[in-house]
Amino acid sequence: MKIILIKDVDNIGNEGDVVDVKPGFGRNFLIPQKLAITFSKSQLKHAEQKRNQEDRKIERQKDVLLDLLKKVADLNITVKMKSEDGNKLFGSVTKIDIEKLLVENDIVFDKKYIELSSSIKTLGEHEIHVKFSSDISGSFKLTIEKED
Repeated sequence: MKIILIKDVDNIGNEGDVVDVKPGFGRNFLIPQKLAITFSKSQLKHAEQKRNQEDRKIERQKDVLLDLLKKVADLNITVKMKSEDGNKLFGSVTKIDIEKLLVENDIVFDKKYIELSSSIKTLGEHEIHVKFSSDISGSFKLTIEKED
């Protein structure tokens, strides 16, 4: 089954790629999760236009994004949260929370560039990855401590 990826999918491809997958995987997982759309020439043209538009936008802002990554790389954010006796938090830290913490440190960019597989639910140090494009990416440390 031919599909067009709407988002980057590990071990499958990047946004805008046309890939062949097993029909069940495409129909039952990728399409319902809004990670892909079925292949057609008009959909391919639309996906290529969107990808080119995003690439041009990132290329225009490349210097600004690289400066942001330098600021982010030196960053070590510490936040205190309520937690149980063990390591588990009473809530979780999501992309939205991380975006707010970055704004507090005078770093502003959209949360869609923050790569977080799932919300953070444990105390300790966590590596947060930021990816603007395939060649412009970085990371910073987020430390979650127990609130007294």
